[in-house]
Amino acid sequence: MVKLRRNDEALTPILGWILGLAFFILAPLTLIVLHGGYTIPPFYQVNDSYSKVDLSSGEFLIPVVVVWASLLFSLLAVLFFAPAAGESGERVSAQIKESGLKKAILVTAGLAIFTYLATIQMVGGLGVFLVSHWYSRQSELVGRLGDAYVLFSQLSQANQILFTAAAALFTHVQIERRKFDWRFCGLILFLFLVQIAMTGNRIFFALYLMSFAASCWLYRRKRPIVMLFVIAPFLIFIFSAWNFFRHDLSTIGKDIPAYAEGDLGNRSVTSLMDAFEGNDTMILLHMINDFGTKYDYLYGGSYARVLYFLVPRSIYPEKAAGFAVRMAMLYEPGNLGSLAVTQFGECYANFGPFSLILFPLITVIIMKFSASAAGQMRNHALLSAVVFVLFIWVARSSLEDNFITFVLAFILSASLRLEKGLPGRIPMRRVSESRSI
Repeated sequence: MVKLRRNDEALTPILGWILGLAFFILAPLTLIVLHGGYTIPPFYQVNDSYSKVDLSSGEFLIPVVVVWASLLFSLLAVLFFAPAAGESGERVSAQIKESGLKKAILVTAGLAIFTYLATIQMVGGLGVFLVSHWYSRQSELVGRLGDAYVLFSQLSQANQILFTAAAALFTHVQIERRKFDWRFCGLILFLFLVQIAMTGNRIFFALYLMSFAASCWLYRRKRPIVMLFVIAPFLIFIFSAWNFFRHDLSTIGKDIPAYAEGDLGNRSVTSLMDAFEGNDTMILLHMINDFGTKYDYLYGGSYARVLYFLVPRSIYPEKAAGFAVRMAMLYEPGNLGSLAVTQFGECYANFGPFSLILFPLITVIIMKFSASAAGQMRNHALLSAVVFVLFIWVARSSLEDNFITFVLAFILSASLRLEKGLPGRIPMRRVSESRSI
């Protein structure tokens, strides 16, 4: 990350990718190793097929070494192949109008509120909405409305990514200029809280916080980073607790004592694993043991879905389920839903041990893309931030889901003209320190 900062202080795809690997794979894997393994508490009622990883035996030695080696090789690829400071002929500086960003934030927030109201209407009113499980609610609407609701939910998610990226870019610009509009920042936080309450999903707020931390680090703003570390224990506890409370907003009063008195094992480790989405890494370690023996490899099948994802199931009934849904069928049989298993999990499920070569290669490709004109998107500042945010998220989820989200975010951004009045990053010639002095 230090080497990447020397080359560019922007929110680049490769920086997002490294942040995603650190947060969603490296951090939970480190917790599991230092703790000698981990068992998801029975309190969460997780399937036994992936609820336990015990490092006191040799069962998970190879999975841990494989994941650790893939991360090591990926980071070495950055150290060896990232351009050194001063190699590039130009440097990209953010020249973005805050008024344009505010407009983008307000437009996407307004569209998000419309989707919340539409969802409440579709499920049968506010009372039904409050007592329905956030995931069961989606499954029921998909079963009842079919492809129409799938498109609605994907457009809603793309809009949330646009909102998150606009908020991250707005904060990034303010951190660079050391000038904060506290009222508007407070509005952004309020809108994120509304989004969490209405969708049950905390990932967008987590992506924003990671973007905020990255911006502070890029511009060496130590005070906000210290403040973030101070409030981190509180945020970790809240994120962990919300994982339990979000199933039914009408029973939060009863759920608080149940959560406080529940058997969560080592609460500190459990809270950290919840905050880092550690269940995904638990499944990943089991997948390395299971694929190639218990389950057949997919041989690129999940990645091929990007070629026909726009084809509705009503036209193509034989269309294979998404990768996350297929993983839920394997590791949560009988429960309708999806499971994120990290991008390395998808890579391994498709190509097995060859992933040790392919995963670092993916990192090199992302790094080259970041240095290209297409990766920098100089005339599209908002979409550039979208790519940064999505590369954080792709480390945890499937490629197909993020590709669909980007395409729809591009369509929404163009349709709503969110880039209008928002100049992109302007290339500036890089000069030596002596010449600039």
